[in-house]
Amino acid sequence: MPVAQGRRRPRGETRRRILRLAAKWLQQRGYHGFSFGQIADALEIQSGAVHYHFPSKPDLVTAVFAGYRVEFAWWREQMDSSRYGPLEQVGRFLDLEARNIEGERVCPLGVAGVEYASLPAQACAEAEGLRDDLAEWLTGLLETGRLEGTLEFPGDASDQARAIMAAAQGALQLVRLHGRDDFAAVRRAILAGLTPRGV
Repeated sequence: MPVAQGRRRPRGETRRRILRLAAKWLQQRGYHGFSFGQIADALEIQSGAVHYHFPSKPDLVTAVFAGYRVEFAWWREQMDSSRYGPLEQVGRFLDLEARNIEGERVCPLGVAGVEYASLPAQACAEAEGLRDDLAEWLTGLLETGRLEGTLEFPGDASDQARAIMAAAQGALQLVRLHGRDDFAAVRRAILAGLTPRGV
């Protein structure tokens, strides 16, 4: 329902609602799958309110990708301060990706990869930053696990990090075709491939 006359939303709440819905639709429908008018209708606000916060769709989608980076940075801090070992943290990352299944969403990097040629340059830059953030974290985690003897894998840690990222994104695509069991199978395979022999 629209906000009753005389009541105002908390400062910044409309902007946050727009970003949340745009992020959801971007992962469900892709960059070209929604408009400002559809956002306004779904949130029961005036279209001008969307333009007030985000003058253009490139501005909005760039802010969405920047938001993904902020969310990942927060999540990474939680992992860094936790007692989870490297293998458990890889599992937690895969669980984080699996949350997209419930909303029938693909990974943000999956969206960026498919629609890279048509995404605004600023949004591509934020997507590249998210890729780099994730690859850096995973690479460091894998290197730590290998040094501790809690992870085992062939080749370079940075190569393995990108293989995990690609597998997680691909698994979300498979879920759309077949079901969530495919993601669970990929998760098991990734973790089994990192577990030292004899453990």
